[in-house]
Amino acid sequence: MVGVSLGAPCAFRLRRRTGGGFERRTLTLAPRSAYLIAGEARDAWEHSIPPVGQHRYSLTFRSFREGRLPPA
Repeated sequence: MVGVSLGAPCAFRLRRRTGGGFERRTLTLAPRSAYLIAGEARDAWEHSIPPVGQHRYSLTFRSFREGRLPPA
């Protein structure tokens, strides 16, 4: 997955399940940031971006792996 964050800066949150809950990380995406989520970051971690108080746009390009297509 590749993304481009435009407009306001935002928090890019990541979490993955552990035996006792979640391990969490937060990165700050500056305006005009590009990011790539691949490998363990894509397979083991969930990502989210909480609402921001200013205009923000995100362009996201995803690919589906064989056997993991969404329902028709």
